[in-house]
Amino acid sequence: MGIKVYDSFNQLKIENGSKVEYYKYSTIKSISAVSDSNADFSVVINFVANDKENALLLKLNDISNKPLWINTGVGANAAVNEISDWARHDTPANEVEVVGWGAGALGQEPMATSVPVVIASDQSAIDVDINGPLGQEPMAASIPVVISSDQSPIDVDFASTTKTAGIERVITLTAAGLVTGKASASFFNAGSNVCTVETVDLKPGESITFDAGLNNTLADIDYTVPAAGDLLITTVG
Repeated sequence: MGIKVYDSFNQLKIENGSKVEYYKYSTIKSISAVSDSNADFSVVINFVANDKENALLLKLNDISNKPLWINTGVGANAAVNEISDWARHDTPANEVEVVGWGAGALGQEPMATSVPVVIASDQSAIDVDINGPLGQEPMAASIPVVISSDQSPIDVDFASTTKTAGIERVITLTAAGLVTGKASASFFNAGSNVCTVETVDLKPGESITFDAGLNNTLADIDYTVPAAGDLLITTVG
């Protein structure tokens, strides 16, 4: 059956049979790809609270629902880029449900000194009455500041949008290529010859990622691939 990984309700969701875990993106400190002595690749997720002492390890051989996350360096980069993109587009939800947390969790165990945290589902606005400060006098060189009496809430649209992921391998390119109208783009030089991205050399084994941020679009990105080159391009948008 294998392990399944999803972006669900603005959280990282991991399923393994009947076990289900959710991780809030705000708790993640870093995401990286590693390989062992058997050349098996994994994604390592370190958390803000305990950093590298209790990292979450996702072995690509165990992932069953991500066809691009193959057990190679290219697949590991694709996994890191996709999880990173999920985290960058994280938006707050009204209510968070945690399922399957407890002893025997897939990647983590509760810490001995852990404290239960309850996230309130009531996100109603709180009225704040701004009056003059108590016990303070204006400084001689101070500048008057006027605070508007209109403290009306500002409506912010957090509606999610569906973006399409793409992957392309360019072997040889006689003219400059172009990536257009994407929210993010990653380039990985999988060959033995130097490619260029935005006229800058991308040496073998190097990768670079561009991200336009929430609901934005990148300007055109040009690239070149020499004869017998191998440039892997992944995009979202």
